[in-house]
Amino acid sequence: MEWLLRTDFDRLTEIALWAIAGVLVTTLVLFVYTIGLRVATMAAKQRRKNFLARWRDVFASAMLDAKTAAELRLPFVRRSDRIDLLEEWNRTRSMVDGTAVDNLITLAHRTRIPKLAHKRFRSRRMRSRILAVQTLGHLRETSFRDQIAELLEEENTVLSITAAAALVDIDPDYALGLIVPMISKRRDWPKNRVSVLLRDAGSERISEPLFRAIRSAENEDKTYLLQFARLMESETLDAMLGDLIRESNDAGVLNAALKIVRGYHGVPRMAALTQHEAWFVRMQAANVLGRIGQQEHVSLLESLLDDQEWWVRYRAAQAITRLPFLGPNHLRRMRLRQSDRFATDILQQAFAEAGLA
Repeated sequence: MEWLLRTDFDRLTEIALWAIAGVLVTTLVLFVYTIGLRVATMAAKQRRKNFLARWRDVFASAMLDAKTAAELRLPFVRRSDRIDLLEEWNRTRSMVDGTAVDNLITLAHRTRIPKLAHKRFRSRRMRSRILAVQTLGHLRETSFRDQIAELLEEENTVLSITAAAALVDIDPDYALGLIVPMISKRRDWPKNRVSVLLRDAGSERISEPLFRAIRSAENEDKTYLLQFARLMESETLDAMLGDLIRESNDAGVLNAALKIVRGYHGVPRMAALTQHEAWFVRMQAANVLGRIGQQEHVSLLESLLDDQEWWVRYRAAQAITRLPFLGPNHLRRMRLRQSDRFATDILQQAFAEAGLA
């Protein structure tokens, strides 16, 4: 760097040389800083990985034994690690059931997890509130039941559906009385989350409130709610579907109801359904007959083979091939006696797909 100390340069040259030196020094400092930041980041990442690994071992041991959960020595938790601990405990808690849940809750009360959840429940940050509600639900904190219930009306979809799941954890019967009537109104709730929520509550709990909600709803809401009706108890579901099919002539309701008919319990007015003005109802009627049809229903299916809608003809032909009491020879004779070209063609296609051609 002796060239910087020479005095025989003109003023502009000196400025340029010092600028170059400044750039070199700045580049070196930034390089060292970047390396240092990278090393610090990698060290923090490794420390976090080690921290979570230790706590996963703790959770695994605690889940297996109540005494271990109550007496196991716990790793130290820094202030900066609390959110990681909260998230990892919730992740583990969401994957277990039975006595393992009680053991994890016992373990949680030996840590700062409940206090962390209580504090973050009042947070203005949405992420913190969502994590707090999830944690309180997993802890089954009954003292927060009513406060969490108020969050069902929240505009934020994630917060409201998280509150619904937390309520089911805390008090399923109370929760379902609030949640089920809201399902058709909260179309923003993801359907898969609603299904998981109802499944976790159990068919014996959801059957009555879901039955009442469907029976009292308007047709559009009936159609939406029927998407979750499969989770009801079989007897309740069959009775409700029978009533809906018998009483309703709304195409949407009939379509949704016919999709989930599961067994032959005397599905009412099948003949009328195969003649319904909505083609998709006729198609679903054909699907139902393919699942539960008896000998007396063959003529109904055969009448659909020349339907003006291709999908109706196709589903009717498929249904015919699925009927266990119709052998290959019977099916071939049926194809030969068809006078309508569309009926013959669709049967030929269905037979080929079923390996009967």
